[in-house]
Amino acid sequence: MRLLPLATILLIASSRQAVAQTPPDVSDLAGASGSGGETQLEARGYHHIMTNTVRDTKWSFWWSDKRRQCISVATNDGRYAAISVVPTANCDVTPAAETGTTPPPSDYGGHRGSVDLVCIGSGSGPAAQSNSGYRYNYEHRKFEPEYGTTLGREGFSSDLEVEIADGLGRIRPVGKLVSPIHSGSADGWWPIEGLIVTPDRITGRYRMNGMNKPRIDYDRRTRVIHIDAATEFTGRCEEH
Repeated sequence: MRLLPLATILLIASSRQAVAQTPPDVSDLAGASGSGGETQLEARGYHHIMTNTVRDTKWSFWWSDKRRQCISVATNDGRYAAISVVPTANCDVTPAAETGTTPPPSDYGGHRGSVDLVCIGSGSGPAAQSNSGYRYNYEHRKFEPEYGTTLGREGFSSDLEVEIADGLGRIRPVGKLVSPIHSGSADGWWPIEGLIVTPDRITGRYRMNGMNKPRIDYDRRTRVIHIDAATEFTGRCEEH
């Protein structure tokens, strides 16, 4: 086991606490009714791109020509639950948008079609190790037992699944890939945020908990997937 100083571990953790922000120009729409929110978005120059429903949540994507900004809106129980800025590829923005028109989503940029991945690999994650031994006590002039805990990293083998359909994706990590403290899953599946699908690559993030939001990077040419967070994972996938 390779041990890391506690300060280094805390620095790594803090550098990965990126949280999606609600854009200021639409922040007041959080909690608005779906129909009223759509009217306001259109009044503020946003064009509807596409909408999909996963279980109890409706996800819609909107593009603003003025702000050159793509946003996603999550609607639950008829009200806007979350509004976030997402990569422009989610709105499939092309040079045609410069003329004020937004083309329909393509097979990849707009997430049309479906992808199923089954991946097997290995990784490493933070781990605590109990230590015991003897230390010489100069005051008492004798060796005395000493106990303590150090932080390091521990290797593991695991697998995961990824499903993408109709513009939305979800991931099912297992074993050590699931943090002891986690939330937001549905039967072990986490929704993928900021999903981008191209002929060569699939990227996005999922929220394991408030402090841990792993990044997904899958190379469709090599079929290698990387999960980058406090727990890291590299695996090889079969794409269906």
